[in-house]
Amino acid sequence: GSALTLAWMFQCSWPMGAQQGPSTDAEAKAPMAMAMDVDPRAGGCAPAVASRAPEPVWQPVINAAKRKERTELDLEGWQKYGFATTRAHEFESLANRGDEPPDALPRLQSRELTVDTFWERFEKPGLPCVIAGIPEDEGWPAWWKWTVDRLLQRFAAVPFKVGKSDDGSPIRLRCDHFEQYMRSQADDSPLYMFDNKFGSGDVREQLLHEYRVPRFFPDDYMALSGEDGRPPYRWIAVGPKRSGTVMHQDPLNTSAWNTLLSGRKRWVLLRPDTPKHIAKAKHVMKEGDDDEAVNVFLDLLPRLREQGVKMAEFVQYPGETIFLPGGWWHCVINIDDTVAVTQNYAGRHNFPFIWRSARTERPCWSQRWMKAMDVKIPELAEQARRMNEEDKFDMDVLLRKNAERRVLRRKRREGRALRKAKRRARSAFNEKAWRQKRLDEASSASDSNSTVSTSSSSQASSSVQESSDETSSDEEAAPAGAGAAAAAGGGSAPGARE
Repeated sequence: GSALTLAWMFQCSWPMGAQQGPSTDAEAKAPMAMAMDVDPRAGGCAPAVASRAPEPVWQPVINAAKRKERTELDLEGWQKYGFATTRAHEFESLANRGDEPPDALPRLQSRELTVDTFWERFEKPGLPCVIAGIPEDEGWPAWWKWTVDRLLQRFAAVPFKVGKSDDGSPIRLRCDHFEQYMRSQADDSPLYMFDNKFGSGDVREQLLHEYRVPRFFPDDYMALSGEDGRPPYRWIAVGPKRSGTVMHQDPLNTSAWNTLLSGRKRWVLLRPDTPKHIAKAKHVMKEGDDDEAVNVFLDLLPRLREQGVKMAEFVQYPGETIFLPGGWWHCVINIDDTVAVTQNYAGRHNFPFIWRSARTERPCWSQRWMKAMDVKIPELAEQARRMNEEDKFDMDVLLRKNAERRVLRRKRREGRALRKAKRRARSAFNEKAWRQKRLDEASSASDSNSTVSTSSSSQASSSVQESSDETSSDEEAAPAGAGAAAAAGGGSAPGARE
């Protein structure tokens, strides 16, 4: 019985003087091993029964989110580079480095900077900078409320977005599950909570009242069209260390500000005229390389420097706000667990660049935006029409072509889904019922996902749905661990965008 088993265990113990503890630090830190009974009939110390500690309730939820976020990886693949284990010393070295070069970006104090000076020195010429002290000087409640612990525990049961699945639907996790994941994760490029809905509902209203747009950025011309259907433009971001966003340009040539409330981030910037293949480092990638933020900083940037590519690397500290003009390539990594808020905007100094991008990339919404300008700022609408005339740009022609493309794309997508459904059907397939279900789901989605239906033109009177892609401008514009493509701008960014 148990006494015999216990005696056998002592008989099979290590030789005198042999090490009986864990042989390596990794073994000592391993989560929970196996409790073993020994079968005395086995003639040795072979385990008879092996049992593991029960899996935490949050783990299956996290695993499901990972599988949706990066379908090309199995769960082990999230740690294949060893940036939290075998290569952890490289990440720690990166985390302890300062700005490169030392004067990579101008650093200014909020209380010593006037709005006019900021506009003349930075916004008009399109030059980035770091402004310290905004949350404290402007009295943001978020400055003391938005630590990682306080935020995640305060909204423990509230789901926030951490990415997108292959079909474009958001992946959401409860804050208490995400907190447990943050505390224990060893992923190379972890899931990144990056939510333009701010959790939605009452939670969103609370969070939006705990910070304000800094005084240096008073313009918000995109707001003229209203919130319904507006391209995503602001995000709350909670990032585990090693998470981040891939190299990208923000969509529609918008400028952005990014304020850090907790932890540290590391940024790298490349000038807007840097060729895309250089900025994305495709020409220096080796077999097996990835383009997640952690891979960029530890593997790809050193190779770019060897080729003489000019860049600015710098650390963002709590209370600092980054001003990022439109067009600048950037990649951002969280070197601590962080909390940040960021917003993209169109204003008096960057409107021409944004209008030329928006009218092409979001023609349906741009038409609505133009009508709102006519009512609220007529001189701005006149400026937009003047640019169209100068560029010989016909919005009606583009709207018709856009409507035709969307119809064809929808038909192709529906054809693929139909073939897949037929293959999966275990009995007789009812195509009519399947199509009706698709229509019902599409109607429900259009009501809940800020999708605007507009009339494209008199010649193409059918309504065209233009989705407000949740990642059209993520932080540093998507979390790098996300793996979802950016909707607009010069480069793709998985999941989150800064």
